[in-house]
Amino acid sequence: MNDKKVPPPPVLPPSFNIRDNFCLFHKGPIQGETYTCPTCKTPYCLECAKKAKLEGKLCIKCKQLVIA
Repeated sequence: MNDKKVPPPPVLPPSFNIRDNFCLFHKGPIQGETYTCPTCKTPYCLECAKKAKLEGKLCIKCKQLVIA
């Protein structure tokens, strides 16, 4: 007979839903004015988007340059 142990199946993380009023840059509720990525329509705080532009960061979701 085969006594070989089989590893357990992988555990997948729960699905991650992004709320409408959630900034992915600072990972909290959007504060003040809103910037929306023109490519994927993901909303960010305008201040976070301006800072991301200065730092050369990309949109978290679609990886396009932030142009705030």
